[in-house]
Amino acid sequence: MYIYLMLKKRKIMLKTDFMEKLRLFSEELKALGNFLESGFVWHFSDNDLLMNVLLEQSEHTHPYCRMIKGNPYRKLNRCIHFHHDESFRKLRLSPGFRIAECHAGVKTLAVGMTISGTLKGVLFFGPFAGETKRLVPLDLPSVSDQRLKLLGEYLKQRMDHLFDSEWLPGLEKPLLTQLPSSDRRILAAANYMRDHCYDWITAKQAAEVSGLSVSRFLHLFRMETGYSFSDWLQRLRVARACRLLEESPYKLAEIAEISGIRDQSRMTVLFRRYLNTTPGEYRTSFRRENAAKDDA
Repeated sequence: MYIYLMLKKRKIMLKTDFMEKLRLFSEELKALGNFLESGFVWHFSDNDLLMNVLLEQSEHTHPYCRMIKGNPYRKLNRCIHFHHDESFRKLRLSPGFRIAECHAGVKTLAVGMTISGTLKGVLFFGPFAGETKRLVPLDLPSVSDQRLKLLGEYLKQRMDHLFDSEWLPGLEKPLLTQLPSSDRRILAAANYMRDHCYDWITAKQAAEVSGLSVSRFLHLFRMETGYSFSDWLQRLRVARACRLLEESPYKLAEIAEISGIRDQSRMTVLFRRYLNTTPGEYRTSFRRENAAKDDA
């Protein structure tokens, strides 16, 4: 009972800390938007999170966007599809950020907000004139994809630093923590590992991202983070498998493959090593916990 209460108290503290970080980051974005002469808008899977951001960041307020949404030919539904369905779906499949043009010819930058390895929100920056320039008013600013890409990399790194810490249910210690390294080379490699953990990536590939030799990278990664390259990569894959066990109907063998783990047997070994349970037991426990919440 004592352990349960301590874990519950810790979850409440983590949630409160997260809400405060989100509020302060929203203020930071306002200043950045004023400087860049454009705006940011949040879309969350949980709309309650909108209470923690500035009101002006809860919906697109640009006159052109308002005009499009007010069009009687169901333009609003197409906006919802672009911002919610399409952007969330693509950023789940390929975490990070994307530059896309909507049905109305508006180009935006969409950056995924990951919490505990799960995409919880998307931050949009824009609007800008798209490449097709169809219908778009002349006063809508233009910006190159290269500049948006640089901003996307900055925002993703900033959001990961603030929010993305992998706390799994019932664990006293996190499976993944925010890497303590301040070395940009190591952080770049770590971001690459996170975004491609489901692929068969090697230390050589991560070293190339960092700009270091393989031997130097492996030494510096362990020294800076406290983890070996292979250990951190396996933790990323287990965290991804946990998310799929929670959210998807896939079979265990399919989840192992999607997560970048060799096979179901190997996934069971990794779950026992890091979580002291099996994939099947983890899924059952998660569903039982959710059912109890629904009944409460």
